Amino acid sequence: MKAPTVGLATVGCKLNQYETQGLADLMESAGFQVVPFSEPADVYIVNTCTVTSRSDSRSRQMLRRAARANPGAVVVATGCYAQRDAEALGAMPEVALVAGNSDKGRVAALVGEILSARKPPRVAVGPMASAAFEALDIRRFRGHSRAFVKIQDGCDRRCAYCAVPDARGPERSRPFADVVLQAERLAASGHREVVLTGVHIGAYRSPGGGLTELLRALVAVEGLERVRLGSLEPRELTPELASAITSLDRVAKHLHVPLQSGSDGVLAAMGRDYTREGYVAAVRSVTDRAATCGLGADVMVGFPGETDRDFDDTLALVRDLPFTYLHVFAFSPRSGTEAAARTGRVPPAVKRARSRELREVGRRKSLEFRRSLVGSTLDVLVEGAAGAGLVSGLSSNYVRLTFSGEQALAGRIVAVRVDRADGVLTWGTALGERP
Repeated sequence: MKAPTVGLATVGCKLNQYETQGLADLMESAGFQVVPFSEPADVYIVNTCTVTSRSDSRSRQMLRRAARANPGAVVVATGCYAQRDAEALGAMPEVALVAGNSDKGRVAALVGEILSARKPPRVAVGPMASAAFEALDIRRFRGHSRAFVKIQDGCDRRCAYCAVPDARGPERSRPFADVVLQAERLAASGHREVVLTGVHIGAYRSPGGGLTELLRALVAVEGLERVRLGSLEPRELTPELASAITSLDRVAKHLHVPLQSGSDGVLAAMGRDYTREGYVAAVRSVTDRAATCGLGADVMVGFPGETDRDFDDTLALVRDLPFTYLHVFAFSPRSGTEAAARTGRVPPAVKRARSRELREVGRRKSLEFRRSLVGSTLDVLVEGAAGAGLVSGLSSNYVRLTFSGEQALAGRIVAVRVDRADGVLTWGTALGERP
């Protein structure tokens, strides 16, 4: 009998992307054949996101798209939006199953029950308050040269604008030995870079050590050439961690440290646990010792009560620090959060204008940084084709290089000389494959 097919899609962060891979492995182990989400399938699983209202909307769009592709399919909503608002997703006629973050490991069994008509469509969303760490081990990261590794989950903080604690539960960490074993398995599958991901990877704690000790263990994994950190909160960037990032050759010279605002008043209103000065000290602890380090940040505009002066403070700080890219987004009220009830809402037109201005600064800083690299040689992990006779990939400092090469280079590390940079792309010449 032909195996039932399943297509999976991810909305949102690297943590969600990792868990989608885990779901794919679970479905395969249960006898399903994984197919591209764009193809007809018996089952579709959408791993949803709820960080903004736009994420909610995109999640619903993906669920409707799946139902249109095959009206008879079992459509499953899982992930953060499913955890946080199961009622809304359960009311969608397209959705047969809503499974929260606490129930991802049961999705294959629940889908099997629906397909065999033993169970009707249902909602399976357990509480996150006492959730255990669910690793969702993976054998490989399908379709990617780089592999994400989930090391931590949950958040104990309560930023005024954020719904993540409700969707992800309390902070908890994956056992040290399990992380190393996962990295070894991925390296054996041909992945030469792993990206450590979680809600707060800097909060990683295990009897084997914290994040710094974990980095030192992972760089010793045979076959693994690069370990990249996911997003780090400013207070998580300790002197010990900064030293490890700058001194360990196999740790990517790249930081992503959410800023959110350059105004101390707005940071306090957001419930962020650092000041403008503290943020600067944290990122400078690495960038002052690694001049070509890639540095990215999330920046929010339009938090309730944000004045022109507050925004100017943010703009000035962004211009002053050596950012190489920015993720700019507008405040989006999330029901149940403290900020959703705040007065002093910033008009949409003002939020759009502030976003445009920040994005333009981000584009200029990215171009300046990439042009400063012209003439240097970077090790690039090739990800795949980028046009006829072209491939592209990422350097240690998170610069995407495009150069002449064949698809067969995917998954390999190539020394590339940086030749030029324009507003969109950075171009180079391959000098040879690294052994």
